Amino acid sequence: MAAALSRALKLPGKKIHDLGEYDPLRQADSDDSEDDSDLSYQKNGNVQTEGSVEAACDGDIDAAVEMHTLKMKQRRLDEPSSTEVHATEVSDEFTVKARTSLVPCLRTAAFLLTLALAMVLVLACAFFIPCPRSQPLMTSWNRSLGQAASFPPVMTLWDVNDDQVSDVIISFSSTGKVQDQRGGLRPPAALKLHTSVAVLSGVDGSVMWTSLAPERLKFIQCGIGYLGGPGSVCLLIGISHMLKVINSSSGSSLWEMKSMYRSHQIPAAPAVLLPDVDGDGFTDLLLGSRPAVLTSRLRDISFVFVSGATGALIGQSVSYNVTGEGKLIGPKAYVSGGGTLYVLFGYGSIQAVAVKDIYTQANGKGSLPPSLQSQDSIWEWKRNENLSGLYSNDSVRDVQTLSRHGGRDSDILITTKSRLHLLDRQRLLQVWSANGSTIESSPVTGFFNEDDILDFLIQIVNRSNVREGQTTDIYPPNQYHLYLLHPLYPSVLLQLANSTALVTASATGLLEQQKDAFCVTVTMGTARWSSESHTGHLMVTGLGLSWAVSHSRTVALEDAAVTTVQKMVSKIQFTAAEH
Repeated sequence: MAAALSRALKLPGKKIHDLGEYDPLRQADSDDSEDDSDLSYQKNGNVQTEGSVEAACDGDIDAAVEMHTLKMKQRRLDEPSSTEVHATEVSDEFTVKARTSLVPCLRTAAFLLTLALAMVLVLACAFFIPCPRSQPLMTSWNRSLGQAASFPPVMTLWDVNDDQVSDVIISFSSTGKVQDQRGGLRPPAALKLHTSVAVLSGVDGSVMWTSLAPERLKFIQCGIGYLGGPGSVCLLIGISHMLKVINSSSGSSLWEMKSMYRSHQIPAAPAVLLPDVDGDGFTDLLLGSRPAVLTSRLRDISFVFVSGATGALIGQSVSYNVTGEGKLIGPKAYVSGGGTLYVLFGYGSIQAVAVKDIYTQANGKGSLPPSLQSQDSIWEWKRNENLSGLYSNDSVRDVQTLSRHGGRDSDILITTKSRLHLLDRQRLLQVWSANGSTIESSPVTGFFNEDDILDFLIQIVNRSNVREGQTTDIYPPNQYHLYLLHPLYPSVLLQLANSTALVTASATGLLEQQKDAFCVTVTMGTARWSSESHTGHLMVTGLGLSWAVSHSRTVALEDAAVTTVQKMVSKIQFTAAEH
């Protein structure tokens, strides 16, 4: 009976779902593939197998059935807690998966937000801060300065408003109509001259500012300022006694001094700009003067140091006796191969004096400023020869210092009435000498070929065809022409402009943004010009070179391809050359 029940318990059984109890006749024989040692359940740390259950049931069928029923009830009681555990595990897994999937979303959102902010900033900058527009190609402009005295004006070019265009600084004398006590106008001889300084925009010729000067000017120098910083100060040197420093952007006066020179002395040349010698960080000045009337005995040169910041004198005046004939040369500053600052000057010959020696004579035997303490033994030995042996005692007409590719290394070009001499800066040895027949003016430097070496353009006058009593003027009176010559085509001239008025001054400037250049000319009206006239209509004209070339007239000196030259020159870009 017990064995039969035992076999009956192994028959397949089914679960009674309505009662929630387990049918003891349910099976284990239907699944022979399962391992009898598999765990059926786990409770209170006791692991039971189906084999152990069968062994228990073989001993007592009733007890086995009851035990099995109790186990199934207990199992039913344990099912909710396992469900909760399973739900917790699922919840934790979902949370981890949710967190894992949230990180890329946050990264994408951050990227899109950053991209959107960047686009908004770019659009805002484009709308509120538009890019600067390049200035159009300069054509030409004219500016009338009214009736002016026949004295030649003084002009220089300087960018006073930092727009990368050189502006025109011009000084001229005008006549003021002064009435007498009876209300009538005084005769022309009694008219008072007023000297004005005006700045015209290099872009369109508009007047930027004007200022009055106590006397006519002889030199205008700009670019003075603190060492290492942009020079925004201009120096005005009068014809006899006035020295004035102004702000180049506004024209306001910073300081003004009078009676800077000895009696009967006038300025000899533009001021020599020095490194700081009085310790205030500002560029200082060395002014040279000469006698107002030159005689065989009065040909000395005097020097005085002036503070660029205040105009105060630094020491006393120092004079040098100069012998020789001809026009005054210099004074010009030059840095020797050893880094010592010299001043070159003379009449028909050249003298070289170290600035530190002039400073010692002007201020006694005190300590030298650091900027003047260097010494060049080679120059000190060579300069005693007066440099005369290098040009065969031929009368010197000009001396120039030539920088090499924008550096401090520079040579000396000496021009006599018939030759050019190039001297090396290190040992003052002659590099080469060239015959120039009769040289009438100072050489013009430039790069006239493609070897990247500085070249020279000189003016030679041939007087063999001039008859006695005839001048050198080959054009009719009051005919002035502006030509452009390209060194690769020396047989073709491009006539850029012409004028019937007297040209009293001219200069060229750069338009850096357009890589163009412009020419400024000052003319005096010559409709009734004569030696008896004291006034004339003053006109300043600016001419863009690129525009002028495109509208130029070609003049062929020989048979040449005129059309090709004009097209080629019209493509030239003008930039500042470093040499």
